[in-house]
Amino acid sequence: MADVTELRCWPSCVNALDWSQDNIIALASDERIELLFPNTVSYERDNDVPQWQHVPLQVPWFSNDELPLKNPAPLPNYSIGEEISPSVPIAVSWSPPGLAKHRRCALAVLTSNLVLSIWSAEGKLHEEPSWNRRLLINNALTDYFSKSSATEISSISSKPEERLRLRSRIRAFAWAPPLSGESRTMGTQVSYGRQYLAVSNDDNQVIFMVVESPTSSLGSSSSWKADILAHASLRLEEGTSSTEPELFEDIVQQQRFIPHIAWSPWIWQGDQHRSVVVYATNEDIRARPITFKDGTMSLGDEITYQRMDVRYSGPMSWCPQPDSSDLLTLALFTSSGLAYLSVSAKDASIVDKTSHNLDGRWDQISGVVWDHDKQPSPRLHFSSLLSTVQSPTAVLQKTSGTLESGKAPNWKEKIENSTVLFSVKNDLKGHSRTKVWGLTASALGDFIAACNSLHPSDSIEYGPPADRRGTVALSTLKPYSKIRESLPIQNTTAESLLFTLKKLVENTVEDAEQMPTFAKETVDKMMQAYRSDDISDGSVGAVDINDLEGLVKELKVRAVFDENTLKDRYGILVSQACGDTSSNELSRTLISYRLATALQRLSPALAHTPFSEEILMHQNRLTSLINGLLFPNEAEDDVMEGIEGATSAQILIRGLIIHANIPDYFRQLVGTLDQIRAAIAADENIIRDAGSDTT
Repeated sequence: MADVTELRCWPSCVNALDWSQDNIIALASDERIELLFPNTVSYERDNDVPQWQHVPLQVPWFSNDELPLKNPAPLPNYSIGEEISPSVPIAVSWSPPGLAKHRRCALAVLTSNLVLSIWSAEGKLHEEPSWNRRLLINNALTDYFSKSSATEISSISSKPEERLRLRSRIRAFAWAPPLSGESRTMGTQVSYGRQYLAVSNDDNQVIFMVVESPTSSLGSSSSWKADILAHASLRLEEGTSSTEPELFEDIVQQQRFIPHIAWSPWIWQGDQHRSVVVYATNEDIRARPITFKDGTMSLGDEITYQRMDVRYSGPMSWCPQPDSSDLLTLALFTSSGLAYLSVSAKDASIVDKTSHNLDGRWDQISGVVWDHDKQPSPRLHFSSLLSTVQSPTAVLQKTSGTLESGKAPNWKEKIENSTVLFSVKNDLKGHSRTKVWGLTASALGDFIAACNSLHPSDSIEYGPPADRRGTVALSTLKPYSKIRESLPIQNTTAESLLFTLKKLVENTVEDAEQMPTFAKETVDKMMQAYRSDDISDGSVGAVDINDLEGLVKELKVRAVFDENTLKDRYGILVSQACGDTSSNELSRTLISYRLATALQRLSPALAHTPFSEEILMHQNRLTSLINGLLFPNEAEDDVMEGIEGATSAQILIRGLIIHANIPDYFRQLVGTLDQIRAAIAADENIIRDAGSDTT
C-alpha cells in the first residue's frame, strides 16, 4: 500500500517520529536517522504502487574535529551517555520553515552522548550526500559558559572545569513555534523571522538561543551559528541538591537536570507576542512566560505547578492552536495520568485543570498528536509503548468540563490489524504484541503517521539486527470528503499541500473527466484559504536601499501577493497533483513576466556590478517581448503602469534582491538568469503562441 512503508530497523526512543513542513518524516533508529518521503499512487492506477523513498543519515558518527576527546569525568559527574554510549538518537525535531537552504526546515537531533546537532540539505533532498551536520549546539554552550560560569555557583559541582562540563551537556530541547501575524501565502512568507531554541543542560539550567544560517541571515553570515540570548537556573527546593551526596537515597533524589521542555505557540496581545515555556523537574513542573516585542525576547518570572511528576513519564505537549479566549492548552502525561491544563499566556498561570487516568496504564506515553481543525475543542491522540492495542482509550476530547474518550481512530485500527496478520503469518496463535514508537501529524493536520514494531509475546525473540522490522503507516484524521470540502487555513508549504492534493486525487476523483472540475474547484478553495491581504500600493524603490530586510519584505509583497500570480501558482500546483503539467507554460511565463517587471522597479542604485546589469538587461528583453505580444497597440509606459509585480515559489523566488554587497544572492540568481535566457532564446515560439492565444 502507498500509505505504509517498512523499515529495516527498530526505533531507538519514544516520540521517534516528526513530520516537517516540507513533508519529510524523520525517524530515530539505533544506527541512523531515516528520512522518509511519502509517495502517493498516480492517477494511472495500472502502474505499480511506488515505494517511499528512504534517506539514511549517519547521525551517530562524529569526527574528532567535531567532538574532541575528553578526559574521563570524576564519579559525581560521570555520564554513561557522554563517555561510552554509541550516540544513538534519543530525540528528533524539525525546525519551523526558513532556517535551511531554500527556506526549508532544519533537523535537530539529540543523541545519547548528550550532543545536539543541526542537520540540513544543501542539494537535492532525496540524496544522502546533500545532508550534513551544520552545527553543534554544545559548542555554543561551551563558549558561552566558559566566559560566564566562573561567577555562577553550581548546586552539583564546585570545580570550574566540571561546572563547564555539566553546562555543556544537553538533556532536552524544544524549538519555538513561528511567530504569528506575518503575512504569508502557501509556501511564501513576507518575513520568516529568527529561529529560537530552548535547551536544558546537566546543571539545572534552561538556555534560550537563536540559531542562524546563511539563509536566515540573508547571506550576511557564511556559516551556521547559535547565539545565547539568556539562561535561567532552577529555584531548587531544600534537600534536592548537594555537591557531595553521601547516601544512595540522596543521589536518587538529587535534582540534576531538566528532562522535558515544551514551548507553546505565540499569541498576539496588544503590541507584543506572548508564549509560555514549561520544563520538568523531579517533583513538579516549572513555567516561564515569554514576551517578544520589537525583535527582543524577554523572560518572565518562574512559577511552579505543584504535584505534577513527569520525571520518568512525560511527554509535555502544547496544542498548536490557542482557544477562542487566547488561552493555551497543555497536556502533561504524569506518573498518575493526564493533566489537561488551560494556561494563561500573560503570566503562565493555570486557569483550568482536568485529569484522566489513561485506563491505568503504566508504560510510557510514546506519541502525542493534536487534532484541532474546526472542532469545539481539540482532540488529543496518544499512544503508549506497550499497551496501545490493549487499552481502550486512544483519543480524548474535553466536553462539558470533563475528558471523554472517543472512538478508536484509524491509526489504531491499522495497528490492530497488523498485529493480527503478524500472529497468523508466524503461527503465534494470538501471542503477539505491538510496540508503538511514535505519532506525528502532517503540516496541514489532516494526516497522522504512526510507527510500530511487532513482536512475539510468549517466546524469546532473537536474530541479527538485519532481521529487525518496523512499520510507518499513514491514516487520515478525517474523511477525504471533508478534506475536499475545505482546505485547512493555517501555515503551510507547497510540499505539504501538494501531498494532500495528490491524496485527494487518488481517493476522490474516480474518472478522468472529473479532473478539470476538481482542478478548478481546488484552485478556488486555495484562493480563499491561502491569500494575503497585505498588498502594498507603494513603490519598492521608496525603501532605503541599505535596508536589506525591508527591501526583501516590500518586494515580496509586490511580487508574490498579486492575486493573478497567486492564482497562476495554485493552478500550477494543482496541475502537478493531477498529473497534467502540459498547460503550465502560459502561467509560468506570466509569473516570470510579473516578477521581471517588479524587479525593474527597484532603484537603479542597487545594480552596482556588471552581473546585476546583465540580469536587468535580460529581464528588459523578456518584458519587452511579452509586452509586444500581449499589448501590441499600447505604449510601453502605459503597459508598465498597469502591471502588478508577482512571482512563484519555483521561479526566481530565491533571487529577489540584487545587491552588490551580498554576492551569494548573485550566485543564486545564476540559475534564474539561465531560465530567462532559455525563455527568450529557445522557447520564444512558445511564448509567442501563448501571447497570441491570450490576445
